[in-house]
Amino acid sequence: MDAKHLSKRLQAVADVVEPATLLADIGSDHAYLPAFLVQTGRVQRAVAGELRSGPLHNAQTEIDRLQLQARMQARLGDGLTVLKSSDHCQTITIAGMGGALIADILQRGQSHLQDHPQLVLQPNIDEDLVRTWLAAHHYRIKQEQIIFDGGHYYEVIAASYTSFPVNYDRKDLLFGPLLRRAHNEIFTKKWEKRIVKLDLIIDQLAAGENQARVQAIRRRRREIQEVLS
Repeated sequence: MDAKHLSKRLQAVADVVEPATLLADIGSDHAYLPAFLVQTGRVQRAVAGELRSGPLHNAQTEIDRLQLQARMQARLGDGLTVLKSSDHCQTITIAGMGGALIADILQRGQSHLQDHPQLVLQPNIDEDLVRTWLAAHHYRIKQEQIIFDGGHYYEVIAASYTSFPVNYDRKDLLFGPLLRRAHNEIFTKKWEKRIVKLDLIIDQLAAGENQARVQAIRRRRREIQEVLS
């Protein structure tokens, strides 16, 4: 993989990015995603944000290799603090992190969201925590994708700010308001596999004392079956 040939996971993120003057990719590592978007003309300029010097060096190396110094910057900082007030960022991407961490980055970085940028998020786990944060902060989910790449299922969530309240029910948060209605083959396979895992856990706990957990797992299993039916 490089900035010209993205992984299936990062390509799914790139596909839902709207045209923008400036994009910030948080936790960019080698800066493959923002470099791809700059080279293809989807965005005019990009910032690759990194928390640590090692990944920052990787991003800067890729920028230099592609001679994109005039259109891209690698910046060191914690989450959205890499953004300057003068940036007026139009799109923020955060991919390849846990849902709790993504929600935390957004929560701590609210002062950098004053321009209401498009948010394109790809949590590896706990997608419901991301959707919960989005709804609580007036971001409506406009696109969702689910892909299978490298033996793992990934969900991509693209959201835009609205002045109106955003209300999602429990199943929307867990399964995705758009994904659960589209109900494609990859979505079905992901949740069928989850049922198998839950059944194994139920079998392991059935004879134990933690019956409250068993009942909670059974409730989750029923929710999955209802969505798949």
